[in-house]
Amino acid sequence: MKKIFKNKYFQIFLGWVISMYLRICFQTSIWFSKNSEIVEDLINKNKSVIICFWHNRLLMSVFCWNWEKPFKMLISGHSDGKIISEAVSHLGIETIRGSARKEKLSSLKKIINLIENNNILGFTPDGPRGPNEEIKDGFMSLLKKTNVTVLPLSYSAKFKIKLKTWDEFIFVPPLNKFVAVWGNPFKFDKKKTSKENKKILEKEMNRITMLSDNLTK
Repeated sequence: MKKIFKNKYFQIFLGWVISMYLRICFQTSIWFSKNSEIVEDLINKNKSVIICFWHNRLLMSVFCWNWEKPFKMLISGHSDGKIISEAVSHLGIETIRGSARKEKLSSLKKIINLIENNNILGFTPDGPRGPNEEIKDGFMSLLKKTNVTVLPLSYSAKFKIKLKTWDEFIFVPPLNKFVAVWGNPFKFDKKKTSKENKKILEKEMNRITMLSDNLTK
């Protein structure tokens, strides 16, 4: 089975199938967005921003971005990451191969270059293998090094199934109600330790995750 998922042509085909399913979910559902004015304000400053969301909210996150400025997403180099990359490419999202590892961030030079050129980047800081909803040290090191603004994002759906995966990945059906919630912008505070900064960002991400869940009930 693993050989099948690693097959290039199977990944392309499955990515296309997933993209079609995501489009159906989006087009047959009602969408609401909370605090989107925060995004508008950051875009108007023409600075790089990292959109940060938990790995279990990856599925429909591409539809939360409704602005003309291109959105690029960091995707792991694993076979499942390649499938996701194929899927979101059909939705107009460019991907960067890499991952937020425990001690370092792969593709670091390319990511820093994109940040310096005022790009909008999407990260799942607990991916690709967890622990669930725990930010990797490599991601915090990137924030400290670049001083880039982080904008937390979460979404939820009225009808959803939590899969029995390491991240309790959320699977959603069509004919649904979605709510996207944008959190408060975050910047690494060099007066605090990395651990303290990490707790602040995790707290905000968990706050908007809980809020998005509550708003879909």
